[in-house]
Amino acid sequence: MPKLYDSLCEQTCQDFEWLLVDDGSTDRTKELVEGWINEKKILIRYVCQENGGKMRAFNKAVSLTKTELFACIDSDDQLASELVVKDSLTFWDEHKNDCLEKKIAGMVSLRSSSRGEQDMTTLSHGSLHDICSNYKGETTIFLLNEILRHYPYPSFEGENFITDVYIYDRMDEDYCFLFHPYVSQKCDYHEDGYTMSYRRLLLKNPRGHREYHAQRIRLHKDGVMKSMICYIALSLFICDHTMFSESPNKGLTFLLYPLGCLKYLYDCYMLKNGK
Repeated sequence: MPKLYDSLCEQTCQDFEWLLVDDGSTDRTKELVEGWINEKKILIRYVCQENGGKMRAFNKAVSLTKTELFACIDSDDQLASELVVKDSLTFWDEHKNDCLEKKIAGMVSLRSSSRGEQDMTTLSHGSLHDICSNYKGETTIFLLNEILRHYPYPSFEGENFITDVYIYDRMDEDYCFLFHPYVSQKCDYHEDGYTMSYRRLLLKNPRGHREYHAQRIRLHKDGVMKSMICYIALSLFICDHTMFSESPNKGLTFLLYPLGCLKYLYDCYMLKNGK
């Protein structure tokens, strides 16, 4: 977090609030943040809660946000330059009232990482899926908070993760997004972070992952057959006997059941061998 804090302090525009949701950390996070608050360099709000995972921390942050836009920045990221806030707000004010085929729910910029710089794209607006598919790389998404509040992450007892795409798929049904073609964040990937341990996260959070695939089937997203195979495998993984009666597509469930069983066996093997 010190790198992120320094990058926030360097911003030429200070029209923002840094809201930190401490999701049950057991290190010296509280001491560190209280020291920064006492420095009074930027506006900081610090909230603690019992460990519930990224999705519950995200929901909590959205409920507490007072600004027009909301952007989630992980603790191992930092802003790419001292002009990020200024340039982002200027771009938003210039284009947020553009007349497009759908209402605008936010804007998308790029992230660079230790894996290399990403190619820019000429796409000016569209769905999050279209924008993020138009180049290879990760994004920073600035969301209009009054809209985001209506798209919370679901929670499942004993689980603490569901992919970000879950809410973005839903928002794409009703809204479009602006694309601001510049790098707003620099990020490092830690071995114990969400990105590097993604496979393990999915297998340890099967109900949330199954709901993600069930929603994609209901919304008729690309890759319905793949999602159905995952839905079946995850239903077997959690021993949910309502797999057929509650299926978002009962016919496809029966048709792809054998493939779902094979994927279930493969996932069990991967989990057993720590992969």
